[in-house]
Amino acid sequence: MRKSIYLLSAAMLGMMASCVDKEPNGGGGEMPGINEVPGFSTVNEVTLDIDYGYDGYSPNFGIYIENPYNEDGTKKDGVEPYFGSFTDENSSYKASISLPAYVKTVYLCSSSVGVPRCLELNVENGAIAYKFELPELPGTTLGTRAGYNDDPCYVVAKPTTIDRRNKLYGLYNNIKQNNRVDGVRVSYWAYNDGVDDLYSVDMSRETSALLRRTQAMLTDRRGNKKDNSEYTSDSEDTNITIPTTFEGKELEGCHLDLVFIDATGEYENAMGYYYYKTGTTPDISSLPKYVVFPLTTDGKPNHPVKARLQFYGENYDEAGTDDFPGGYTIGWVLFPNIDRTAGGWFVNYDSWKIADINDGIAEVYSDGMAIYSNSEYNRNMKKGCITLNDTETGRVVIGFEDQTNNPEGSDNSFDDILFYVESNPDVIYNEDRPDIPEEPEEPSYDTYTTCATLAFEDIWPTGGDYDLNDVIVEQTRTVTYNSNGYITEIKDAFKVTNLNGSADYVDAFGFTVASNAVGDASGAVAVEEDNQFIMLADAQAAIGNTCELVRTFEDGELANEGFDDEFNPFIVVNYVAGEKNRTEVHLPKHAATSWANMEQQGTADDAYYVNKNGKYPFAISLEGVTGWVPVTEEVTIGSVGEYPQYNNWVEAGCPTSGQYADWYLSK
Repeated sequence: MRKSIYLLSAAMLGMMASCVDKEPNGGGGEMPGINEVPGFSTVNEVTLDIDYGYDGYSPNFGIYIENPYNEDGTKKDGVEPYFGSFTDENSSYKASISLPAYVKTVYLCSSSVGVPRCLELNVENGAIAYKFELPELPGTTLGTRAGYNDDPCYVVAKPTTIDRRNKLYGLYNNIKQNNRVDGVRVSYWAYNDGVDDLYSVDMSRETSALLRRTQAMLTDRRGNKKDNSEYTSDSEDTNITIPTTFEGKELEGCHLDLVFIDATGEYENAMGYYYYKTGTTPDISSLPKYVVFPLTTDGKPNHPVKARLQFYGENYDEAGTDDFPGGYTIGWVLFPNIDRTAGGWFVNYDSWKIADINDGIAEVYSDGMAIYSNSEYNRNMKKGCITLNDTETGRVVIGFEDQTNNPEGSDNSFDDILFYVESNPDVIYNEDRPDIPEEPEEPSYDTYTTCATLAFEDIWPTGGDYDLNDVIVEQTRTVTYNSNGYITEIKDAFKVTNLNGSADYVDAFGFTVASNAVGDASGAVAVEEDNQFIMLADAQAAIGNTCELVRTFEDGELANEGFDDEFNPFIVVNYVAGEKNRTEVHLPKHAATSWANMEQQGTADDAYYVNKNGKYPFAISLEGVTGWVPVTEEVTIGSVGEYPQYNNWVEAGCPTSGQYADWYLSK
């Protein structure tokens, strides 16, 4: 992370001040005070404040300055987070981060289960904030009655008809998509008179621990999807069978809760259940299917939603009850890609109607594209879901692959939709299902990538033409960090992009970093004292080439939160390897190295690497941009056709946000 920090030492300030009495080599006038000179920073320091609402859960997140998803929900190639981290153990994060000055909107995205996949957030008043708040679920409570182990029961009169001909029903009435929490749309399923108190929200510590274990099992250490087909099983192990006896007694009934925890698929999907007598062969076409979760996709809804499954009698013609009797088996059905509308429901939230969703579900079913846990009814009899035991909680985790019926195949991640089931009493454990292992001791890893264009004027300290094109280097930095909160690697790639003939000198390029951020470094042309890394001995000779410096760190050595390596880039004019007392050009108000000729500081037109009139820097870092078009040779930056908004930016005081902060994006 790059921050705008004044690095000038007291000794240097004293030396520069003494230069006021000297005869300037270029007649640059009096030396201004350091506070009178602008810093020409294009970095905006903002406070990032995130609260995902869990207790005992530490999801990862990334801050993107470009939406990483296409309109169809697929991930864009080459779009990486500009910052990333893991939250604390209570799913919160608050710290200062650096963003390019032109950024007004960011995208908060996460690959962790149970949290929003991607949220668009504004940068306002120097802050970015997201706080999850439990939605206020509407409806009239009809009261509860005591259940097993004081488990509250639910009152359900009848399901909502989706398609009576196809025996499709929904346990919901409407989707409340217009509720906003801190400007972020929150979707959930609402109650109605027929389904009262059916849905609730589960953000418990127990669920948080389950999310951690599930994440570790079904994704790689960076949270990416992986092939989980090894966990698929036949319906005998996938479906939930309720025994007729429990603890030596006849089982009178059992409560089953189904809890949505995550959706990572690109499709808009619906999910439900069906039931039949244990030991019989179900006729899937004649069984009623009850849709519990009518619309899920790509991180939506953004919280775990719990629903009590209902039993409608042996012949499916009775009022719903919480009590599933022994001797029945529950299977699962996924209705993939139910969005049959132009542009998709998530493109226009206000167009959502439950009737449209019902029509989409019915159409998918009629097309024979539904995916069943009884795999004999799927295309090519392919297994469409995995079922896992969580031995810590007794819950059963279900994962669906929403492209099971896709003839072109799928990634077999089986985490496109994730749910868990729990029963009261606890009768659903099946030792033949794979067990979710304990959390791994080794930390998880992730990365973020920043970029900048570094432009230098090598006619220093005398005033040049201020075209800032003598040396131009594109920097791309990739930071690897872990869930312990530490950075393990920093990889800086530097590509020379100035034009042939833009400089007459042999200009070397290098940088310094803070002593605690050196680590184990490799890739420099030369490493000099005081943490000086020379990356290019002759920038003109290296045009088009890229070099890298890789720094590695032990876990616990360099914290990710508040990270600042005090990156201080510079060029050396007429570079000679190993030669001291040299001419160095740095960013405004940044310190020269101990090898620089300090007698040059503050002479001629120089004032802390800025022209004494305060209008032009001798070097600048353009944050968040590569492919920058250089200023025409011998034409001053800010001239007509040469980034004219630059002048407005300087006259406004070089603001790091708001108007003119994006001046360098348009020539």
